[in-house]
Amino acid sequence: MKKVYKKKIGITGGKGVLGTHFINKYKKKYHFILYNKRIENYKHLQEWLTKNSDIEVIIHLAGLVSIKKTKSNQKKTNLVNTVSSIKLLNIINKIKNNEIKYFLFASSSHVYSPSKKKLNENSQRLPKTFYGLSKKKVEDFIIKNKKKYKFAIGVARIFNFYSKKQQDGFFIYDLSKKIRETKNKLLVNKTNTLRDFINLDQLTEMVDFMIKNKIADPLNLGSGKSVNLSNLLINIKNKINKNLSLSLNKRYYPGLVANINLLRRLGYKKKIRKFKI
Repeated sequence: MKKVYKKKIGITGGKGVLGTHFINKYKKKYHFILYNKRIENYKHLQEWLTKNSDIEVIIHLAGLVSIKKTKSNQKKTNLVNTVSSIKLLNIINKIKNNEIKYFLFASSSHVYSPSKKKLNENSQRLPKTFYGLSKKKVEDFIIKNKKKYKFAIGVARIFNFYSKKQQDGFFIYDLSKKIRETKNKLLVNKTNTLRDFINLDQLTEMVDFMIKNKIADPLNLGSGKSVNLSNLLINIKNKINKNLSLSLNKRYYPGLVANINLLRRLGYKKKIRKFKI
């Protein structure tokens, strides 16, 4: 029986929610080689890349993602999210005879300035969070230096997604926890704003689409549909504790919702599936 060829994909952050889901979904299609050490351990990183010189694609998911934790530990966030991402690119570029043809950097919608309009890839990038800033710095480096690299570099600007496996630092998890811990009345600010939540399984399909087509530009990965966080909060509250009283600030804040026209023009034709919690 003829052996089926599987493209070799190296992945950092493969034990996270997105990485785990991607690997489980495509384990029959690809041969995954996980990097399980700390991303800022450059010695181990180089040894891993040298040992696995037949890797053809790198998906770089490793990083700190909690808005709260990245704000409180900016030094570590800069090291892990920014400095180590750039170091990884440079290490790959220096390794001789490697087979890497494509590098996908997992960025975030948080690189954008919040807006009342849907955000396209040319919208203003003015992060309001340190997490977003840490991703923007890598994007800026890639945009400025991509011609120096021997491989194509893609930037996936990932909007919100949800999984029951998410923990501290994720919006739905944090709010659900707060609702469970509150007995009488919950006061929540800045929820009258719009966000874009993409179905996790579909997000992995969009990542695969970028890999398959070696898309070497920033690309929004979102649903293109808006969710009001106040309404989302009310729905979560009704599922957990219908009797809890909510006090919501009515002031409207600009949001982060994807314009996915470029994704469509590049050939992604699948119907956008409904987001569920």
